[in-house]
Amino acid sequence: MEPVRLNRDLVKIVYKYGDLDAYRLYVIARRHFSARSGIFSPDELCDLLHQGYGRASLHRRPGNGRRRYQNRLAELLGGSLLFTALPDGRYRANSERAVVSRFKKGSRHGYYTLPEASILASKRHFFDFCVGMLLSGNRFRANKNISKYCNCTVRRVQYATSRNHREELFHKRYNFIEDFSGTYEEVLQFRAMLFNVHGISSPLPVKRSGEWVLRLNAPNSYTASVLSGVKGDRAYQARQAQPTVRPGRKEERWFIPIREKKAGQMKLFKDPSRDKRWFFNTKVYTANRYIQDHSRYLS
Repeated sequence: MEPVRLNRDLVKIVYKYGDLDAYRLYVIARRHFSARSGIFSPDELCDLLHQGYGRASLHRRPGNGRRRYQNRLAELLGGSLLFTALPDGRYRANSERAVVSRFKKGSRHGYYTLPEASILASKRHFFDFCVGMLLSGNRFRANKNISKYCNCTVRRVQYATSRNHREELFHKRYNFIEDFSGTYEEVLQFRAMLFNVHGISSPLPVKRSGEWVLRLNAPNSYTASVLSGVKGDRAYQARQAQPTVRPGRKEERWFIPIREKKAGQMKLFKDPSRDKRWFFNTKVYTANRYIQDHSRYLS
């Protein structure tokens, strides 16, 4: 079979208007029933999930869980914008382009290719991969924001990003802001104050040009290790690609790169094994605002 591609825009739509598990079943149905216009019956889907995706309880012998699962399917698929219920009790997987066009203008849609179709067999693995899709891109991504978007805890997002990084699906790069400097003891005292008073943890200080510098954690950035691209743009069809770099004015960015390595610093995906160093752009964002945003008492 052809590689399975997940539509990034469709994942966003499903998170906003539906259930992510419906999208997982939608991908499975489109993969196996595309020759029949995406039309299938609940019995056929149960057989497919049992034989190819590890749902042992959906067998046809006595004591199975098919009836209970089909009742859940009727509620899940019937209320999803990805499927249409047919008069004869079957369902049709709607056109991907038609669903996306209802909520998003334009014909270019980002996609990511599953490295293994077995990811579709696990709700947890499928969720982790979708989180990686949403985080990947040429910008900073905060776990707190993505957890609100996905309606889950920050810890669950951290688990997903850690697993994606460990399995080399989406590489996580740590970004650090360097602000306060002084002697080693002064930096440690300031670091202890941030933790004891505000609950802000920070990495150990590092030595730069003969003095010690405090590092603060900035949002991470993520790059895809799987095949990705943009549907509708031929330049991206046959090669690995990241979302295009969006130009922005310097005064709009919260963080600015170190001057001596600016050219390489702005390319977030160059040399992914190295951490990135940033400074506060004091015109729009300062250390005081950073403390207010992350303090357990002030936020």
